[in-house]
Amino acid sequence: MKPTERQKIRLRTSTDGIYPLGNECWSEIEPFMYIKELETNEYFSKEGQYVKDLGFVIGGILRIYYLNDKGEEWNKHFLLKNDFVASGISPEKKSITRIQALVKTVILCIPFAELIKISDKHRAVNLFLQKLAFEYLEKKQTREIRLLSENAMSNYLWFRSTYPGLENKIRHYHVASYLGITPTQLSRLRKKLEKNNARQHL
Repeated sequence: MKPTERQKIRLRTSTDGIYPLGNECWSEIEPFMYIKELETNEYFSKEGQYVKDLGFVIGGILRIYYLNDKGEEWNKHFLLKNDFVASGISPEKKSITRIQALVKTVILCIPFAELIKISDKHRAVNLFLQKLAFEYLEKKQTREIRLLSENAMSNYLWFRSTYPGLENKIRHYHVASYLGITPTQLSRLRKKLEKNNARQHL
């Protein structure tokens, strides 16, 4: 399925906000764009796969998570509307994570192989991908430092400000996994926050 003009404009607006590609470069990328629709719990990618597409979330919710040898899941990141998504930051390396839709999700995709070909002619593509990778790594580092240095309530409040309303759209164990706590601990934090808010309104 081909993207609509409105969807392409949204992608270009977000792309330009990171690094402008220019009209000529954009016109070469445009023919390769396509829409991928994922149902709830369907996967965009799994571990062991090479980067196939660079995606742009038109609507929905994705999670990036790691599955260890014991079958335990650890959520690393949530992707929402207007976020970019890829199974890795290097096309030569296999992914070590899974990317799954938590609700029905629509993604505008560009094949990575075509982007690499176009980047030989247009240096802007490489600069865009580098900046995108740096932004992702910075967010990843911020999260990891917070989880190590802040208490559980502080991290929960940070999650709520970073992803407003998300906890009401997904299962709470996904939030707990992201924060590195148990669902029971999350439930206690939620109740404590509700009590504090109730006292403030007395």
